[in-house]
Amino acid sequence: MQWLDEDFADACDFKLLGLSSHLPPHRLAWELNQQLEWRLEFYKVLEIRQRQGHSEHVAYRFEGVSEHGSQMWYVIENKSPKGLIARFNGGSEMDYLVQVMDETCSMVEIVDQIRFMRGVNYIIQLDPLASGAIEHLALMDLNPAS
Repeated sequence: MQWLDEDFADACDFKLLGLSSHLPPHRLAWELNQQLEWRLEFYKVLEIRQRQGHSEHVAYRFEGVSEHGSQMWYVIENKSPKGLIARFNGGSEMDYLVQVMDETCSMVEIVDQIRFMRGVNYIIQLDPLASGAIEHLALMDLNPAS
């Protein structure tokens, strides 16, 4: 995180949720699509540098536009056999990260729906900077999908 300056970190306008679930990524995406009437689709595999080598994390994305504004939700596998994305302040306990950019102010209602879904143990809000995830997630849209 050495390359991040405070102004950049302050300018990142997304919320970060941590989600604990025993479901594999494709199944969690399917459950979220069913429960929330989303269209989460495979977005890309993030390659995250670790101390030794790199780890791969599957990311799914949903974009929605309504009269109330736009929203973009990413569901990202946090834990992989070779490493983590968010490793500090409770982030290391999360199986998935949910990155939220929401102009519709519907995040609270959606989190309440996710909390009671089959296969979800719990969901909490994380600090993107303190968890260590901002370094990898802040520029997600600028990195080409693979």
